[in-house]
Amino acid sequence: MNVDTFEENVSKSIRLIVGVGNPGIHYVNTRHNIGFYLLDEVAQSNACAWQFNRVWQAYTTSIVLNNTKIWLLKPQMFMNLSGFSVRAACHYLKLEPSHLLIVCDDISIEFGKFKISTLPGSAGHKGIQNISQCLGSGFTRYRMGVGGKKNTDMTLSTFVLSKFTPEEQSYLPFILQKFKKNLEVLIDKGIVKGMNFIER
Repeated sequence: MNVDTFEENVSKSIRLIVGVGNPGIHYVNTRHNIGFYLLDEVAQSNACAWQFNRVWQAYTTSIVLNNTKIWLLKPQMFMNLSGFSVRAACHYLKLEPSHLLIVCDDISIEFGKFKISTLPGSAGHKGIQNISQCLGSGFTRYRMGVGGKKNTDMTLSTFVLSKFTPEEQSYLPFILQKFKKNLEVLIDKGIVKGMNFIER
């Protein structure tokens, strides 16, 4: 992919932000659900209430930033089936993958850090893999670090479904606040330009 094609694919305005996770009380405070937590932070700061959409099988709400309506989506079909909810929403809203920003966990990134990815590939993340299967490529991922796997003997699946430690939990509100501000910058300036202004 050359530079011109790259910028064309990610320069369109963000219209839908998807946080992936697993539904149910059993998964509350687990690392795999940090995408849900970030969208909850965005919704709360904008005084928006979640509503369940049966067709999309997801909780959804919307915010308005710079006179632009942005949809928020939390699929409720479990992580490895997230793509079905996302595809249904995109079809109804007439959105292309380039309008889509996925916020998700990443065990290869240190807790509290993040990376923005625009090129194809799931890096083994089941939710991203399913979204790719349903929509193809062209969407952007905001990958939030939940690291620490290398310091434990837990399997990958056990680790991502484990809860944050008390120390991590105490820092999480500050981290989510930083990530929320970053999303606002990406919405305001677009993915390509926004990368130069977000807080690292």
